Amino acid sequence: MGKIKNALYRFLQGRYGNDQLNKFIYVILFAVLLLNLFVVKSSYMTIATYLLLAILLFRTYSRNIYKRRMENTKFLNLTKPIRRRFSILSKNRKDKANKYYLCPSCSQTVRVPRGKGKIEIKCPKCQTKFTKST
Repeated sequence: MGKIKNALYRFLQGRYGNDQLNKFIYVILFAVLLLNLFVVKSSYMTIATYLLLAILLFRTYSRNIYKRRMENTKFLNLTKPIRRRFSILSKNRKDKANKYYLCPSCSQTVRVPRGKGKIEIKCPKCQTKFTKST
C-alpha cells in the first residue's frame, strides 16, 4: 500500500489542483448532468457533460500552473460584481446591528447602523454622498 501511495504523491506533485473556476465548472457539470437525467435526454447534453468533465480534469491535473492561475484570475475578475452583491447580502443577513451598502461610484462597502431611518451616507473612500434607508 505504501508503494501505491508514494506513486500517487509523485504523480500529483506539481499539478494545479482545484480553484474557484474548477468549483464553478463542477456546479455547471452537476446541473447539466441533472438536466440530462431528468429533463432533456439528448446526445448534445451527453457531449456537453463529457466536454465539461474533460475540461475539469485537464485543469485539475495540468502542470502549467501559470496559465491555470491566469484563467482563474480572469474568471474572478469577470464574476467580481456578482460575488460582491452576494457578499453584501450575506453580511446584511448575518449582522443584525448594521446594514451594508455598496457605494454607487467606487463600489466600496459601507457599514451603517440599522434602525436610523433614511440617512445620507458618505463614502469613506471617495467622499460620495448617497441616501439610503436603514
